[in-house]
Amino acid sequence: MKPVYLFPNKLKIPALIVFIISIILIVLQFSNISIEINTKVFALISDPFLDRENTGKFIWIKQDIYNEVLNTLFFSSGLILAFAKEKIDDEMITLIRYKSLTITTYFIFGMIILAEIFIYGTSFIYVIMSYFYGFIIFLNIIYYTKLYIYKKQFSYENED
Repeated sequence: MKPVYLFPNKLKIPALIVFIISIILIVLQFSNISIEINTKVFALISDPFLDRENTGKFIWIKQDIYNEVLNTLFFSSGLILAFAKEKIDDEMITLIRYKSLTITTYFIFGMIILAEIFIYGTSFIYVIMSYFYGFIIFLNIIYYTKLYIYKKQFSYENED
C-alpha cells in the first residue's frame, strides 16, 4: 500500500492556534470590524466592478489583501490540523480520517446540489464560497469528534 503523506505532528499546535485566531478574525469581519492591508500585488486577471483603471491581465494593482491573507491562514491551518499525524497513528486513525473526509465530502456536495436547485443569481456565489469554509470546519469537527470517541473507547479497554 502506498504511504499517505501527512503533515508532522509538531505542526498541530501552531495550526490550531492560527486556525482559532483566523476564525475569530472572520467572525469579527462579519461584525464590520476589519483591518486593511493595502499594497501593490501582481494580478493574473483583474476585472473589478466599475473600475476601469485596474482592469487587465498580468498587471500590478493596488489592493486590500486582508481577506486573502486571512483566508490563506484559515485554509492552510485547517488542512494542516485535519491532516497532521497523531502521536500514535495506526490503521484505525487512518480509517477515521478517511471516513471523516468521505462524510464531509458527501455532506458538502449534497448541500451544493440543494443550493444549485434552490438558490439563484449572485447569492449562489456567496453560498458556494461559504461551502469552502464549511468543508474545513466540518472536516475538523467530524474527525476530532470521531477521534475523541475512539480514544475514549480505547482507554476503557486498557483499564483492565
